[in-house]
Amino acid sequence: MSATSSPSARRPPAPVGMGGWSFYFIVKLAMDWQGALNLHPLPNLAFALLLLLPVPRGWPRFMRAALAWPAAIALLYRDSWLPPPDKLLPQLAALRGFTLSYWMELAGRVLTPSLLTSAVILVCGYLLLSRHLRLGTLVMAALLALGGRQLWQERAVPVPVAAVAGSGQTAAQTPEEQLAAFYRGEKQRRVQFQPLPAGPGFDVLLLHICSLSWDDLEAVGLEHHPLFSRFDMLFTHFNSAATYSGPAALRVLRASCGQPTHAALYDPAPDNCYLFSNLAQLGFKVEATFNHDGSFDGFLKQVRSYGHLDKPLIDQQGLPVNLRAFDSSPIYSDYATLDRWLQLRQRDDSPHVATYYNTISLHDGNRIPAKPGLSTNDSYQYRANRLFNDIDRFIDQLEQSHRKLILLVVPEHGAALRGDKQQFGGLREIPTPRITLLPAAIKVIGGDNHAHQVRIDQPISYYAVTTILSRMLSKSPFGPDYQPDAYAQDLPGTSYVAESSGYVMMQSGTRYLLRQSDGSWNEYQP
Repeated sequence: MSATSSPSARRPPAPVGMGGWSFYFIVKLAMDWQGALNLHPLPNLAFALLLLLPVPRGWPRFMRAALAWPAAIALLYRDSWLPPPDKLLPQLAALRGFTLSYWMELAGRVLTPSLLTSAVILVCGYLLLSRHLRLGTLVMAALLALGGRQLWQERAVPVPVAAVAGSGQTAAQTPEEQLAAFYRGEKQRRVQFQPLPAGPGFDVLLLHICSLSWDDLEAVGLEHHPLFSRFDMLFTHFNSAATYSGPAALRVLRASCGQPTHAALYDPAPDNCYLFSNLAQLGFKVEATFNHDGSFDGFLKQVRSYGHLDKPLIDQQGLPVNLRAFDSSPIYSDYATLDRWLQLRQRDDSPHVATYYNTISLHDGNRIPAKPGLSTNDSYQYRANRLFNDIDRFIDQLEQSHRKLILLVVPEHGAALRGDKQQFGGLREIPTPRITLLPAAIKVIGGDNHAHQVRIDQPISYYAVTTILSRMLSKSPFGPDYQPDAYAQDLPGTSYVAESSGYVMMQSGTRYLLRQSDGSWNEYQP
C-alpha cells in the first residue's frame, strides 16, 4: 500500500528569481548609463535581494507585489533628478493653474520619439533575451559592480578641488569646503553708495526679464540680435545663480551685498543689502511695474515681503494683451507697459526715480493668440524678437525725449529650451550654466557722449552690476567724457555658484560639480 503524500509535499517549491522585475532594473541601468538617472547602487541592490527571496504562491506573493510596487516607485523617484518630496510638494499647488494645452506640450517634451523608440527596443530586447539568458543574474552582477565602486569611492581620499578665481578663497580640500569658503567670502561684500553729486536729475530703470539665457538665444539663433549692440556694457558671463523667478527677483533686489545661499533669501538681511532701499536713501523715488499681475507663485508678495519693494504697481488698466500665460492670465505688451511708465514719469517732477520692471513675455508655456500652433522654439523666437524690438523702440523713445537714464538689463534665468540629460526642455530644478549664464547689459541714455561698447567676459554676478551702478551714481556718466570702460575697471568677480531649493552647482576649474539634496557631489555632464 502506497503512502499518501502530504499537501506540503505536493506543493511546488517557491520560485527563485526576479522575473519581470529584472526589466525594471535594466531600464534604470540604461537610464543611468545615459545620465538620465542618478542610480543609487546600494538601495537598488537591497531591493533586488528582497525580490530574489523565495515566496510561496498565493497571498504571500500578492502581498510582496503590493509592497514592492510602491517601493519601486519611491526608489525610482529617489534615483531621478527631481527635487526631494519636501521641496516638490509645495509646488504642486501651482500646477493646478496649468492649461490643458500646456500639459500636452510638457508631455510631448517628455515622451519624445527617441524615448519611445528606445522603450520599444528595450521591451523587444528583453522579451527576446529573457528566453535564453538569466537576466536577473546579469542585473545582480551590474548592481554589485556599481555598489562596489561606490564603496571604494567613499573609502578613497577626497580629491582636492581648486578654488575658482574671483572668490578670494584659498584652495579647499573638498567641494563642501570650497562652497563654504565661497559663502564666507560673499558675506563680507558690501557695495558702498555715496551721496549723489549736484547736477541734473536722472533715473534708474532695471529691466528684469524672465527666461532669457545665452543658451536659449543660441538655440533660436538670436545671440547676435542688433539690440545687444546698443548697450554700453555687455556681460557675457553673468550668473544669476537662480532658476526660478521668485529667488531671482530676491537676488537682484539684494544686489548691494554678496551672493547669499538660497535659504538665506527668505531671511532678513541688513538694510544696506537691498538695492532699492539704498536708492531710496539717496533720494530716488522708488517704483515697480510688471507686464503681468504677479499672482503666480506669489511673485508680487515675495518681491514686497522679502525684497523690500513694497510699492503699488503702475496701473495696467487698458494695456493691450499680447500673450496669455500658461495659466491663461494676461501678459501685456512690453512696449505699451514701458511707454505708460514713461508717460507717467514725464508728468512727475521728482528729480530721481528708480523703477523695477518685471516681464514674463518669454516664460515657458505662453500662448500667442495671433499665432497658435507654433512649436516651443518657434514661439520663443517670435516672442524674443518682439520683446527685443519693444525694448529697442523704447530706447529710441527715451533718447528722443532727452531723458537721462541708466538702463540695467538683468534677466532672471533661462528658459532651458534645449534641456540636457538630467532635465527635459523647460525643467529648471538643476541650476545648470545653460540656465543661469545670462545676457546682462547696461546703457546710459541722455548723455553727451556716444561711447563704444565694452564686453565684459569675466565671471560676475549682481555684485559687479551694482558696483558699476554705484560708480555711475558717484561720478555722472552723462558728461562728454563718459567712457564705459572707466566704470568697468577692476570689477569684483564672482565664482560660479548657482543654487535652487534642492541642488547646488559649483564650478571647480574647468569642471562643474553638482550637489544633490542628500549632500552627495557628482561631476555635472550635460
